[in-house]
Amino acid sequence: MLSILAFIIIFLISYFLGCLSTAKITAKTFRSINIYKVGTGHPDTQNIYNNIDKTLGAFVGIVDMGKMFFYLILLKYLLNNNYVINLLQDELGTQNHLLVFGFATIIGHCLPITHHFKGGRGLFTYIGFVTFFAPYPMIIVALFATIIVQVFKQIRFAQYMIVLLPPFINFFFERDASFLAKMFLAAILMGVINFVVSKKLGEI
Repeated sequence: MLSILAFIIIFLISYFLGCLSTAKITAKTFRSINIYKVGTGHPDTQNIYNNIDKTLGAFVGIVDMGKMFFYLILLKYLLNNNYVINLLQDELGTQNHLLVFGFATIIGHCLPITHHFKGGRGLFTYIGFVTFFAPYPMIIVALFATIIVQVFKQIRFAQYMIVLLPPFINFFFERDASFLAKMFLAAILMGVINFVVSKKLGEI
């Protein structure tokens, strides 16, 4: 019972961490701007990069990525502590648990209840998520995506690459079929969430 309660609490903490909008805080702090009234009106890295300041946009992306990555590192460390395991009589720091907690953060970023479910696309949060579980595939895809953006100016195509390609490239680094399936599922769910976000933006 205690472990179930702990799981629910950590899940909610993860979700509300995602709800903490880096874009909104950055725009308000450094430019005294309401991000919801600028550009697309969307609290995401791309809106800040395109319509407020490119440096601030890059900063928001890095913070969102680091927030996810280091949060998962912290969770793994804390939940695999012998004292915590003994207290809960269960292990909540397994790969499966961390996948769920990490994705809860992505959902919070994209669909925050604190901002009427109007969040960012979660691309950099997703990069931090995948980097934690499959760093080499994510680094490779991110490099190719950067080239696509810089040379061909195809931002949307690069976004699709970042979401969809890491599980395929992970075949060369990971032999665990179960883990590969989980990463494919994460990519599919990320695609569904981005469809919902695009729908809210009126892009679809």
